[in-house]
Amino acid sequence: MNRSIKLAVHGTVLAATLVLGAPQALAVSVPEGARTAQGSVDSSAAAWTPPEGYTRVDTFYGGAECHAAGRSGVAEGRWSAYLCVQEFPYTPFQSLYVKK
Repeated sequence: MNRSIKLAVHGTVLAATLVLGAPQALAVSVPEGARTAQGSVDSSAAAWTPPEGYTRVDTFYGGAECHAAGRSGVAEGRWSAYLCVQEFPYTPFQSLYVKK
């Protein structure tokens, strides 16, 4: 194996490790008037509770499916806002919480 192939293989392995090890980002779809200042945040997954008025609707494999369902529900008027939350570390499952 020549040097350029070795470097490419090592770079690919490093990039894959960084991507797969990166925590999932959480997105919130909240109307402009509903935004408020937040206090301190406890980062423990076990201590997380949904914000006031949000209820858990479903669980999805991956964030893309969760966000698609959340946006669809907002567009159809089934709820006014949604949260996709990865409740447990190192798992691809995300829970959809909605505000009616």
